[in-house]
Amino acid sequence: MYTTTFVETPLSDLLTRVQTLKHDGIRFVQMCAEKDSQDNIDLLYTFYDETMENALNLVVPLTPGDKVPSIQEMYFAAFSYENETHDLYGVRFINMKLDFGGHFFNLAAESPMTIISPEQRAAREKAAKLKAAQEAKAAKAAAAAREAAEAASAERALNTSAAQADAAAVAAVNATVPVAASGEPRAAERAAAPASPEDRVAKMEAKLAAMDPEKAAKIRAALAAKGVKAAPADSSSKDNKKEGE
Repeated sequence: MYTTTFVETPLSDLLTRVQTLKHDGIRFVQMCAEKDSQDNIDLLYTFYDETMENALNLVVPLTPGDKVPSIQEMYFAAFSYENETHDLYGVRFINMKLDFGGHFFNLAAESPMTIISPEQRAAREKAAKLKAAQEAKAAKAAAAAREAAEAASAERALNTSAAQADAAAVAAVNATVPVAASGEPRAAERAAAPASPEDRVAKMEAKLAAMDPEKAAKIRAALAAKGVKAAPADSSSKDNKKEGE
């Protein structure tokens, strides 16, 4: 009892695979086309290995517009199958030794072999057009929104000062931070609020107090020369400086 195997073969490998089978003395049996509900076509080439009693089927998937190389050069009997597949399914074969030019059969319709009805095809075409229209509408709306955002940004850049822009940015951040239950100012508000002169002096003094007394004294002198107000060094700092001397 013979066995049957199916091997999916890319179209680009078809001739090489068939040439190998011919060289090995494998007999060509038949070729047919299969079409699914999405109009995708597979070519099925059947060969029979008598020594192994195995029917080998090469399944070749096609995409729209593919040109299939003819195997008549190796298996001339394939001419009837290739011409039939061309007439019934519209598959184009190239380099055929015997080409009937689309007149192998007398047909009432071009490429009649399809498993979908004209109504189904019309419904698919309508759905495809509707989808394309929706995508075009969405793209147009996105482009309009982008142009409006760019125009608004340009207008703000022309009519808004840097201080106003900063204030608006701070307000936008504050709006995203919930108010504490205790009613205390939010952290973002405290960080955004400008420091008072007293706060700046206090921070400066804290930094100076952590420095070496001599270095701190030099910085105080430099700040005084520039007219920057700084708190006087405390007595402990002076005592430490004297002890260091």
